[in-house]
Amino acid sequence: MNGAVLRKERDELAAIARAIADPARPLTSLIAETGQLRVFVERHSRLSMEPSGRMTDGESTLDSGWAISPVQAALCAREPLRTAAFVQGLASAISAALELAQGRPVSVLYAGCGPFALLALPLMALFSPQQVQFTLLEVHQAALDDARALIHDLGYQAHVAQYLCCDAASYRIAPDATPDVIVSETMNTALGKEPQVAIMRNLYVQAPAAALVPEAIAVHLGAARKQPDQPCADWGRIFEIDAAAILAWRDRQETFLPAASVAVPAQAGTAAKLLTRIRVRGQIVLHDYDCSLNLPLHLPGKPQLKGGETLDFSYRLGRAPGLACVVRG
Repeated sequence: MNGAVLRKERDELAAIARAIADPARPLTSLIAETGQLRVFVERHSRLSMEPSGRMTDGESTLDSGWAISPVQAALCAREPLRTAAFVQGLASAISAALELAQGRPVSVLYAGCGPFALLALPLMALFSPQQVQFTLLEVHQAALDDARALIHDLGYQAHVAQYLCCDAASYRIAPDATPDVIVSETMNTALGKEPQVAIMRNLYVQAPAAALVPEAIAVHLGAARKQPDQPCADWGRIFEIDAAAILAWRDRQETFLPAASVAVPAQAGTAAKLLTRIRVRGQIVLHDYDCSLNLPLHLPGKPQLKGGETLDFSYRLGRAPGLACVVRG
């Protein structure tokens, strides 16, 4: 595109980014802007989003879990509150790191950038290359190539220190490339299937001074809401991954991570569900039903419960990560 068109496109992206990154804007007020961002990246991407049988082309199973296909990753941009929360949270983390950076660029390690680098691209329109440098990790070369082309076509290549095709769950951070911020959105409901836990564990133990985005992901046991204006019932937290938990697990070599035991209320067995809550940063939180990640999920193995049982949970690592439970009583 010529210079005038490029400036217009970059101005459009900057306006969208300013709105989404504004900490005074609640997530629910950003539906229009996240929709504009989705249209913008799909318009400029070389990845076709036309309906076809290509939905799962390129997906793979890693030692750490399921790596979704480039098209599946791109479709995440169609969840407005999810996009708003992660972009706003990452903008907040970068702004906070800038205050401590003493004039050097903030280093952001983005694990699982997908074909749009969706969390980074709008912030390239807000922050200069002297303020922030991104290292983009992606396990699928096709998705990484699409992200590189999109960034290059919009003239933001100076914002990217490295493009690395690798498994973020085993990536070793170079001693001279310690990040200030680690961001990864490689998760599924109740932290199942995808490698979010393995990625966060691997990267954060190598850079424990970095800010994590999201800061915490918690899975609770409860029951789905009965009416749209009612909250879900919450019977207790099962599992949470955050900075403190990752450091506490540092030396664990087992294939399971510890989780809680939670009692099912009497007569409530058939209603039992897993509830996923995500604290992206500070008060930026994705609650029940905010996006696909927050939908109530059946218990692992779908045990037949009557109520009054105690469920002993653990978190399974490996190629099929996720919660497991044993029923007592």
